Amino acid sequence: MNIDLRLLLIVIILSILLLLYFLISLAVFRRVSHARKYKELDKQKDIYNGKISGALRSGQILQGIAEFSAPPGSVKWQAIEAILLNLIQEKEYKDDVKKLFGRLGYVSFYEKQLRRNIIVRSSAIDKLGKMLSDASVARIAEHLKDNNPEVIAVSIRALSRIGNLKGLKSILELLPHLVENELVARKTIETFLVNFGRDAAPLYLECGRKSANPRIIAYILEILSNLDDKRALPFAGENLKSTEPEVRSKALKAIGKLASGSKDFDGNLLMPLLEDPVWFVRLQAAKVLGKLLYEKSIDTLAGLLLDDKWQVRNAAATALTKFGDISLDIFLKALRYNDQYARESICEELERTNYVYRLIENLASDNREIYSKSREILNIMHSMNFVTPMAEYLREGSSDKIINDLGLILGERAKT
Repeated sequence: MNIDLRLLLIVIILSILLLLYFLISLAVFRRVSHARKYKELDKQKDIYNGKISGALRSGQILQGIAEFSAPPGSVKWQAIEAILLNLIQEKEYKDDVKKLFGRLGYVSFYEKQLRRNIIVRSSAIDKLGKMLSDASVARIAEHLKDNNPEVIAVSIRALSRIGNLKGLKSILELLPHLVENELVARKTIETFLVNFGRDAAPLYLECGRKSANPRIIAYILEILSNLDDKRALPFAGENLKSTEPEVRSKALKAIGKLASGSKDFDGNLLMPLLEDPVWFVRLQAAKVLGKLLYEKSIDTLAGLLLDDKWQVRNAAATALTKFGDISLDIFLKALRYNDQYARESICEELERTNYVYRLIENLASDNREIYSKSREILNIMHSMNFVTPMAEYLREGSSDKIINDLGLILGERAKT
């Protein structure tokens, strides 16, 4: 019995060793095989890279197309595909390379792959997108109806690369289905749909106005805010009173980007949102009103310096710094308050936004009121150990008067 057990153990050990030897040999063979393949691929790239580039520059590429034909899947085929995918990114060659992908059979080859399994299908969709194949838009759009989120995401990315508005229409038509069934990630929508550019703005506006789904409206507002197209301003304004806080926040964000520097937008429309019950809406409202330099908002922004959310306090402080010396009284009042966290938030923002340098420069002001208020704020900042900009000016500054005052501030103990 013991001998049988020993024999069995020996057989098992030998079997494991043989299996390990087989697996190691297979791995080595694959590595050697891949190395040879990549070496040959690099060789083919070296041969055809110059030829294709030269033919494109001469404008004779389509006449000499036979030289660049190859059996699908061959090393030459793969090499020429890699070269063309690199060249299509150059504006001067883009149109000719797009034609080449069609004439050399790459488009038809990958369109046939769309009927295969998920991995092959996804790869083919991605390749057609990189080839900017307008002819494949309808075929790719069919896969937006797939139940696999990965296939849908790849399809949206491919259509956005191609940039054909027919592809965007297909995405927007199916967007309610995709969003409601959570088949597409928010990041995918907001990132890739921007690639269709400003020409797509009317389609986005139409989609946003037709939709009753707050999530879709929020997505559309996010996309429009990144297109820098002022045609979206009225739509953003319409959604300031939405019952959904995310929509209100996105509408504010869009207005902040699209109305910045504009004197035409009525900042009074945003004032109620500074008192919104949802903190991130208040935050966006503070940011936007600061960008718009809407002076009527200053007093309400001052109240937000004591908000219960530090993010809102910081946004309000940042907004107030944009109004210059008008905000001196507000900062002083808040810094005299006994809320340590609020005071620290204000000091951090005064440094982060470089408003502290305005305060330092004000030490040379002939206006005694501006001088004294600025000096008191700097004194308070010193008492709370926010001294780096002041110390830097002492070392590198040019005004003797300012250097003298800063020396006194840093040398004396603040009473506040």
